[in-house]
Amino acid sequence: MRAAVSWEAGAPFRVQDDVERRDPGPGEVVVRIRAAGVCQTDMSLSKGKFGQTMPVILGHEGAGEVLQVGPGVTSSAVGDRVLLTWVPACGHCYFCVRGQTYICATRKRSSDRDVNEGPLSAQGQSVMQGLGTATFAEEALVPAHGVLPIPDDLPYEYAALLGCAVPTGLGAALNTGKVTPGESVMVIGCGAVGLSAVQGARAGGGTVVAVDPQASRRALALELGATEAFAPDDPRLNEPRNGVGFDVAIDAVAHSSTIRQAWDAVRRGGRLVVVGAGAGDDMLEFSAQELFHDQKSLLGSYYGSSDMRRELPRMVELWRSGLLHLDRMVDGIVPLDDINDVVRRQASGEVLRVVVTP
Repeated sequence: MRAAVSWEAGAPFRVQDDVERRDPGPGEVVVRIRAAGVCQTDMSLSKGKFGQTMPVILGHEGAGEVLQVGPGVTSSAVGDRVLLTWVPACGHCYFCVRGQTYICATRKRSSDRDVNEGPLSAQGQSVMQGLGTATFAEEALVPAHGVLPIPDDLPYEYAALLGCAVPTGLGAALNTGKVTPGESVMVIGCGAVGLSAVQGARAGGGTVVAVDPQASRRALALELGATEAFAPDDPRLNEPRNGVGFDVAIDAVAHSSTIRQAWDAVRRGGRLVVVGAGAGDDMLEFSAQELFHDQKSLLGSYYGSSDMRRELPRMVELWRSGLLHLDRMVDGIVPLDDINDVVRRQASGEVLRVVVTP
């Protein structure tokens, strides 16, 4: 099959047609990928960050139809339209039984996987399956509990974003931040995750302030429900909301400087949600006194604290009702052969999110 392989950290993807996969085993399915979102995390992984082993086929936002099912699979059938989730919930570990499926204990990190045990190979060499999904390929071999059914009226290119970007941002506002009606919210970073957070925060009906250095993204944030939008260095951000600060801040960048900016902008007793994938060596300091005195909550948000079995139907209904603008989240649809151009343009900030079609 065809796939975009990252052979060396920092090198361009190599699109080739000699990638092979094994047949599905017990509890596994093969999905014919119809659309895959190109995420910033994929770019970071292709550069060797987060301990990613090479060679690897990346891509973790994907949707398609079931092509094959392995022995014992009853939850999916050939021809089903499905969404892939890169955090398949086992349903029985300590976290899953408590509703925290997004941190399922059975999911392995990329650095924990053995490249020689994977289902993919190319040129006689084993190839890693990025984030356990590898949607930058024509076909993906995944656990049966790693796919969720999608309705016939949801286009594949929209469904792909529901695999990561949208539930991560939407969930940061609604699940982790628990934004309630009338609360003021600041969102730092207006990429796909940040804009999804804007749309989630907008549901509360209060003030939603978007922060991003790019004017085009600030304009899009306003279209998607932000009441105000500023550049990060705009002095108006230093003016306390309601004289006290924001009720909630959501940081979709997760740099020590943006986390500190968000922390300072939140009122006493307010909540800061960090949903961006920050660097492991980027350290942040707080004084013991301010942690005690201000009683602010600092919350990490992994996958938007989203139980995808619950979130997917909710996101579909929000899209159908016109409250979730997936069409504005997709900048274009291009063939897999153009993935390196997409990565270049996305890294430079020219585009928000492009979907590739294997």
